[in-house]
Amino acid sequence: MSKNQYYSIPVKLGDAMHGKQLTQTRTRTAIHQNIKLMLKAKPLSYRFDPTFGCLANKYYAHTPAQKKSERLWREEIRESLQQNLRDLLQRYESRVSAKDVIVDLLEPKAKDKRQVVKLKVEMTGHLTLGSRERFHYPDSEIADDAQEALPLVIPVGAK
Repeated sequence: MSKNQYYSIPVKLGDAMHGKQLTQTRTRTAIHQNIKLMLKAKPLSYRFDPTFGCLANKYYAHTPAQKKSERLWREEIRESLQQNLRDLLQRYESRVSAKDVIVDLLEPKAKDKRQVVKLKVEMTGHLTLGSRERFHYPDSEIADDAQEALPLVIPVGAK
């Protein structure tokens, strides 16, 4: 494997067991795959490192405290997710130096059957390898689903 090639996630071990080469990918694609893995991993799900995983899963189906406005509660969620993602990038993705991490909670559309708040994440910075090129997540040049917003099941109510 060359210096700028990484194994693609998910790793298809069945292919390797049948003598096939594991799929390799470019640096930027590997970084995007790793960030997506961090976003979808639940905290405490990796027994060797309980800090790995996005806090977005912590808020799954939680409701705000009784004496707290929903708007303030959502703002606290947004801020804690931004900090969590900055920490995850710093700890687990050394190929990128993150400048900005932006988290938005998108309200469900009236026509949606499931009233689910979506989590939209954007990150900017630069690569720490080689020429220190600019980096942006999501990047439509890397993945077709780059503009996806992750579902975050937070009950919808009055603000």
